[in-house]
Amino acid sequence: MPQIWQMPAADVPLTGLERVPMNQGGGVDAVRNVPLLASGAPFGGAVLVLDANAQADLSATTDADPGAGCVRWNDADPHAATELYVSDVDGDANDIATALAALDIGGILYVQGSADADALAALQRWRVTSVTAATGYTRLGVVLEASGGVFADEDAIWICIQQPVPSPGVDRNVLTAASSASGAVAFDASLGDYFQTTLTEDTTLTITNAPAVCTIGFWVTQGAGEWTFAFPAGFEWGDGASAPTMPTGDGDVLFVVATTRNAGGAWNASARVES
Repeated sequence: MPQIWQMPAADVPLTGLERVPMNQGGGVDAVRNVPLLASGAPFGGAVLVLDANAQADLSATTDADPGAGCVRWNDADPHAATELYVSDVDGDANDIATALAALDIGGILYVQGSADADALAALQRWRVTSVTAATGYTRLGVVLEASGGVFADEDAIWICIQQPVPSPGVDRNVLTAASSASGAVAFDASLGDYFQTTLTEDTTLTITNAPAVCTIGFWVTQGAGEWTFAFPAGFEWGDGASAPTMPTGDGDVLFVVATTRNAGGAWNASARVES
C-alpha cells in the first residue's frame, strides 16, 4: 500500500491505514506519520487505540491467549480468519483490555506491518461482529473488509481500534444479512441502514443500537415453510393499520421501512410485499 500522498487519482480504494504526514515541530523528526483513520469519518468514529505495537502470532490458530503483546488469527491464512485473539496488553506492556471491552459491535480493528516502510503493505481492516473477554486476551469475531500483503509469524505490527459511526453517512449504505436463532433475529443498527433475512422458523424481530434518529429498511424472505414474522413493540403502522402478515409463498419478500426519533422506542413503519 503506497503512502496516501504517493497515490495517483483513481488508485485502489483507501483502507484508512494510509500514512498521512503530521508536523511535530523542528529537528530531524519534524514530520511523523499517522494513519488516515485518525481523522475519523469515513472509516469510523472515535479511535480507541492508535498504533499500538504488537506481534503477529501465526504459530497456532487455537482460541487461547496468544501471549503478551500478540495477535493471533483462527485461520492459517490470516486473511481468511473469522476470529482474532488479541492480547490485553500491547507490545509495550500497556493495558488495552479496557479499550477492547469498550469496542462496539460494528467497530473496526486495523492491523498493519510496522517493521519498515515496505511492511506497511501488509494490512487488514476488520469489521467487528462480537467482543468477548477471556483470561489475558479478548476474542473478536470479525469480517474482513480490506487487506493487502502477507503476514508472517513474529512480524512486528501495529494495531488500531476504532468505534463505528452510529449515524447515517458514508459506509451506512451496506446491506447486512442476519439469521434467526431460537426464534429471534436482531438487526444491529450500528452496522448500517439496510438488512435482510430469510426465514427458517417462526421469527420475532429485535432492533439494537438504534441512534436517536434513523431510518432502516429491511427485506424478509419467506423460506421453505409458511413461517411467521413478528415485529417488536413500538412499531406503528400508518392510519392505525395492523402489522402486515408475512406472505407464505416460498421466496416471497416483505419489504419494510421504519423510522425512529427516540432511539428505537417507537417506529413509524410501512410495508409492501414483493413476489
